[in-house]
Parts: sequence; C-alpha cells; structure tokens
Amino acid sequence: MESATNSITSLPNYLILNGLVVDKKAVTAYNDNPSFISTSEKSLMNFLLNWFSDDETLVMKTSGSTGTPKVITASKKAMVESAKRTIAAFGLQKGMNALLCLSTDYIAGQMMVVRAMVSGMNLITSDIEANPIKNLNQPIDFAAMVPLQMMKAMQESPEKLFLIRAVLLGGSGISKALEEQLSGVSTEVYHSYGMTETLSHIALRKVNGLDATNWFSPLPDVSVELDVNSCLVITAPYISLIPFFTRDIGEINDKGQFRIKGRIDDVIISAGNKIHPEELEKLISSFVESEFIISSLDDDQAGQMIVLVLQAKFNTLNLYSLWEKLTFALRPHELPRRVVSLPNLPYLESGKINRIRVRELIAEMADA
Repeated sequence: MESATNSITSLPNYLILNGLVVDKKAVTAYNDNPSFISTSEKSLMNFLLNWFSDDETLVMKTSGSTGTPKVITASKKAMVESAKRTIAAFGLQKGMNALLCLSTDYIAGQMMVVRAMVSGMNLITSDIEANPIKNLNQPIDFAAMVPLQMMKAMQESPEKLFLIRAVLLGGSGISKALEEQLSGVSTEVYHSYGMTETLSHIALRKVNGLDATNWFSPLPDVSVELDVNSCLVITAPYISLIPFFTRDIGEINDKGQFRIKGRIDDVIISAGNKIHPEELEKLISSFVESEFIISSLDDDQAGQMIVLVLQAKFNTLNLYSLWEKLTFALRPHELPRRVVSLPNLPYLESGKINRIRVRELIAEMADA
C-alpha cells in the first residue's frame, strides 16, 4: 500500500498485524465470524472497526483507580499526535516489531495499536496474562506492560527478556525490588506517567542503565506545574487546550522534571503526619515477600492508623521478622499499627489494586 492514511481524515487506515495487512474490510470479515476469535482478539477487532469508521472520536473508559470507571471521548487525531511522540522517543520505525500484551479495552493497549499503525510497525499479539512473554520466540523492538507483568516475566521467563529492545512500564508505580532486578537486564526499561484522559503517557523516566532516574521528563509540547494542593497540572495542547488537573501529589525540579509522591485521595493523616502509601510501599517492597498494600483504618486517637495488608497468612515468627525489617526501613510515625491478611487482594480490571475496596474490606474485618 502506498499510504497508511485515510485521505479524508489523514488517519491510519490499516494495521500490519502478525505480518498481515488488516484494513476495514478484513476487520469486518473477522467480526462476521466472532466464534473463530478469542475475547482479546474480539476486543482488538472492535477497536479497529471503531477506528476505521468515519467518526472523528472514540469512546473509551478509564481504569477506575479512584472509584467508578468513567466514559470519556477522545479525538483520533489527538491519539495520532500522542503516538508520534512515543514513536520519536523510542526511535520506532516501519518494519520494526511491537508486542501487544495489554487489553485494547483500555487506552494503554489501544495506543499500542495506534503507534503500530502510525509508524508502520508489525504488531505481534501475545496472550494477555500475567507473563505475556513466556511463549515469545522472535525479536521485539518495543513492548508495553504493567509492572505486574514485568515482575512475572522476570520470575518465570528472564531469558526471554533479551528478545525485547525496549519496554514501557505503566499503569502503576514500580517497586524498589523490581527496579533492582531490572538494573541487571540489557532491555531498556522506561516508566511512564499518564492517564486515559492524556491518551497514555505524557512523560517518561529511564528505569535501568547509566541514565536511570527517579524523575519523569515530559514529552515535547508537554509542561507541568503544581496547584495549591501540590497536585500535578498537565498542559498538553496537542491533546486539549484545557489543562489536566490531576489528583497526584508531585514535586518539580529546576529542569521541569517531576516525580510523584502519591494520590491526594490516598494520603493517610495519622497523628498529624501526612503519609503517602505509595512511598512506604516502595521502601518496604524489597523484603515483603507476598503481594501487599499500605492502607488505613479510622482511629479515634490518631485520626487514621496505618495498616499493612498482606495477601498471605502469617504466624508469630515471620511476623516478628517482618516487624524488625519494618522498624529498620520506616520512621516511627510511618510504621503500621496493624497487619492484616486477605486471601486475595482485590484488583481493578486495569490490573491495579483496588485501594478503595481494600479499605472497605479491612474496615469490615475491624467491625466484625
């Protein structure tokens, strides 16, 4: 094909998928035989059918990190502009291979598709599961995952990572333990900051290598500032002329880079101290062996008490050992006043731990 764009809308009108050219006609044929494709393939085909339509916008849903997922409308042209910035940042080109291992029900997976269409990359599909690279057998130039997928890949298939040149991690924070593991791999790993409303990431930071950093650098044409509550405000005119007001408490350095302390909704105020759960989680992640989260309970004296919630049973011996490590890693006012166990931590569809549900569950346990 001479061009990857529609002459009316200047939008990409085909995708190279697993080495085959997929256009509107092919997608329609797929959707006419839904019994022959998997749930994830059906999601991808639905997204492509909507993309190839004459509508200039797409309807998508947010992850629901802070409550009920919202439905928003996004401009296809803005998605293309977002894709162009990622393509430039990672040096992506026509003929390269990109790995799709995120659901196209959400913006992260959808933008992988758009990046492939805009750049002319070959999009290779993978199982959308905890370890998406266990069956990988070919070189990949670019992949996007959530940290949980990378953690499972490191545990189960570390030998497969050398097949991937660059990985973009997003959707949540990265634990200190995972960052330490990634320091020893040759794959270039980046952490992204963004949200559905900003059409995926608007900033990147290098996780491993000599240029690793804790600071996010905004993409071209993106600027950030803090509001009166120290929450990040994002200006990205290629997406919207109206700034994006976040609920993420941030810090900005003199280079215009930023880092995130946590969400203002999740701040625990205990005995007058403001505690950011995500900061504590990063401090203790290297020695807490099970899945866990820092949460809170209402407390008559302190206002709120810090609670360590484990997805594991514990006994007196291992609890004592854990407590010793906690007292070494945390300051006195940061120490959990209670440790509770849940058989399974609740997750959102997007793969993030459902912090609101965790608080509800431990409150029910306390009242029982």
